[in-house]
Amino acid sequence: MCSNHLMNTPDPIISNVIVADRQLIVCQGIGSLVGQIPDTCLGQFATDLEGLRRLLTAQEGRVIVILGVRLSDCDLATALEMLRREFPAALVVVVADDTEFAFIRAAIKAGANSVCMMGQILISLPKILGKLVEGHTIVPTEIMRRLTTETNDALSRREHEILGLLVNGLTNFQISARLGLSENTVKYYLKAIYQKLDVNSRGGAIAKYVAGNY
Repeated sequence: MCSNHLMNTPDPIISNVIVADRQLIVCQGIGSLVGQIPDTCLGQFATDLEGLRRLLTAQEGRVIVILGVRLSDCDLATALEMLRREFPAALVVVVADDTEFAFIRAAIKAGANSVCMMGQILISLPKILGKLVEGHTIVPTEIMRRLTTETNDALSRREHEILGLLVNGLTNFQISARLGLSENTVKYYLKAIYQKLDVNSRGGAIAKYVAGNY
């Protein structure tokens, strides 16, 4: 579904929008909102990396990808790496739940053009897409506030949970089963934890955490 401005105005450049998330129902919900935004044309949905790659390969013209933090077969970092490597012209908006703010921070560092919290999507996404259509990158004020007020080494609630399970000797697989996450997502969290704690191993992370040096 494509949305356009009123007649008698110059023809705008239409941006094709692809929504990608591991859950089709999430894609459909975001897609229903995109369909109401001027100068956008909603494309098909993707739930895995290969599906996203296939849709992008078939696209012509300007493309915006609205990307959830997980696809069915990969995490956000892998998806962003593929997009930057194979489709550098694509504009990327990452959408995450309020409890997944670490993904928002990582997305900005990885070069996402914009980010949006799921709790603010009805208000923020139309503004974000409108700016991207005009050629501008935008990070919502609330997200900027959180990015500038949070210390870089502050661990999120989920990161504390994962570190606690590491201390108890659980493997990545056991942690994923305990928390209902994929192993790739656990690895993504661990990478973020290592970066925050300035370590490069599980042992180093555990030692700092037990000593309270974080």
